[in-house]
Amino acid sequence: MKKLSRSLENYIEAVFIVSKEYGKCRVTDIQKKLKVSKPSIVNALSILKKKKLLFQEKYGLIYLTESGLKTAKKIYKKHTTILKFLENIFDLRAVKAEKIACDMEHIIDKKIQNKMEKILKNFNPEVKKILYGEKDETFAIKRG
Repeated sequence: MKKLSRSLENYIEAVFIVSKEYGKCRVTDIQKKLKVSKPSIVNALSILKKKKLLFQEKYGLIYLTESGLKTAKKIYKKHTTILKFLENIFDLRAVKAEKIACDMEHIIDKKIQNKMEKILKNFNPEVKKILYGEKDETFAIKRG
């Protein structure tokens, strides 16, 4: 399947997240999540339907197809990997890390994602003390 645009990735990921959180998804749920207009959502859903990534009951619930679910899970996994990487390795706060992860997920390839996952898996929290200057009391010198 041809790669989805950044916008379409955001929509399919939103359907996945909303469905996961609430057990169902409607246009209004996507609107709240992405803060976009209903006509934009309807247009994106139309394209995703043509690509057979989701289907929608008439004026009703939105469901991912098997292919759509597979695609959404890949996008979501990439997003969460980047988010955890930014929070743990770069010591970013959740809100800032979330915004950056949303931008990065569309440009990071699978090879980089795999390396991020490997770094996270082997990351030693003690490294944060070295990287971010947290004081290590074992090296404190008493003067005086």
